[in-house]
Amino acid sequence: MKTIRKILTGIILGSILVSFTQLSRESMHQKEVKNDPGKELVNFPEAKSGMMRHVIILDKKNNEEFYKVELIPGKIMKVDCNKHTLLGKIEEKELEGWGYNFYEFSSEGKTISTRMACPQILNKEKFISSESIIITYNSKLPIVIYTPKGYIVKYKIWEAGKEKTASVK
Repeated sequence: MKTIRKILTGIILGSILVSFTQLSRESMHQKEVKNDPGKELVNFPEAKSGMMRHVIILDKKNNEEFYKVELIPGKIMKVDCNKHTLLGKIEEKELEGWGYNFYEFSSEGKTISTRMACPQILNKEKFISSESIIITYNSKLPIVIYTPKGYIVKYKIWEAGKEKTASVK
C-alpha cells in the first residue's frame, strides 16, 4: 500500500513539475513576443504618398540608459569639393492613442556650402546630411522616421563613458 502511495505521489509531483515547466516556457515565449519591436511596427501608419518610412530596430542592451541614438537624415547628391549641408528639419511627433514617438524629416533638397575654389570641376556623388538629432536608446520599440522619397536615414549609436568629476578651481 505504501509503495502504491509513493508511486502515485511521484506521478502526481512529476505531472505538476512538467506542467509548471511548460507554463514557464510559454510565459517566456510570450515575454519575447511582447518585447519584439518589429511587432509594434503595425501600430505606425504606412508612409503617405511621396514619402518613405525608414525603420531602425535596435539590439537589446544591458543598461540602455547609457546609450543614445543619433538620427542623420540626408541624401546622395552630386557635389563639388566644398563642404555641403542639406537644409531640412527633423521633428519628433507622437502617435496618437499609443504614446509612441516617431520622426518626420522635411526638406526641399537645397544645400548650403563653403565657397572654396575647387581645383577640379568634377562633381562626385556623396551622402549629404542634414542636421541630426540625438534620441534615447530604447530597444523595445522601433524607431520610425518618415522622409520624402529619395532621402536616406543613417544612424550612430553613442555610448557613455565612465563618469568623471569636474575639478573645482
